[in-house]
Amino acid sequence: MAFNPFLAASTRPDLALFAPFMGAASAFFPRGGPAALAAAAGGNAAAAPSPPEDDGIVDDPKVELDDKELWQEFSGCGTEMVITKSGRRIFPAYRVKLSGLDKKSKYILLMDLVPADECRYKFNNSRWMVAGKADPEMPKRMYIHPDSPSPGEHWMSKGANFHKLKLTNNISDKHGYTILNSMHKYQPRLHVVRCDDIMNLPYCTFRTFCLSGN
Repeated sequence: MAFNPFLAASTRPDLALFAPFMGAASAFFPRGGPAALAAAAGGNAAAAPSPPEDDGIVDDPKVELDDKELWQEFSGCGTEMVITKSGRRIFPAYRVKLSGLDKKSKYILLMDLVPADECRYKFNNSRWMVAGKADPEMPKRMYIHPDSPSPGEHWMSKGANFHKLKLTNNISDKHGYTILNSMHKYQPRLHVVRCDDIMNLPYCTFRTFCLSGN
């Protein structure tokens, strides 16, 4: 999770990315599954709504990482986190500033972590070295920022802090934490979705931002 400038990915709906929101598989959700998330967002999990019509709203979401200098310092040393079974929060804190959103439209912010490469590592002679092929990954859980959905005005004035997201290496985790493999490199991804109902996520306009390598 070394620091690099944000790069924006495609705004086309990626149904594979949002597959967890399209069915009853609750493994990707934090506690409570789809019903709890829908209730928290004011939605109705009993029947998924039809895809929304084009609302004609034009926005251009942009994201800037807080504490850039701190992230750059960690990047120079080689960002490293010890992941435990009990769960640990990301450090440095993953906080962002947002701009370019439509003030009145509601947005949902999500975060996940994906493998940065296909390698497993070991620390040897004061440096990290490739130690073989990566271990199989657990199905990833998409973490939804607890303020979601909120108007663009809220996100642009308050920003978003993902300090409540916890990482664990416990494959039997029951707390909804993000499960990762120790001794692997990961890439955090932030997804900005213009959407006022959690069950409509697969059909809504979104943009993905990464701390990507250069």
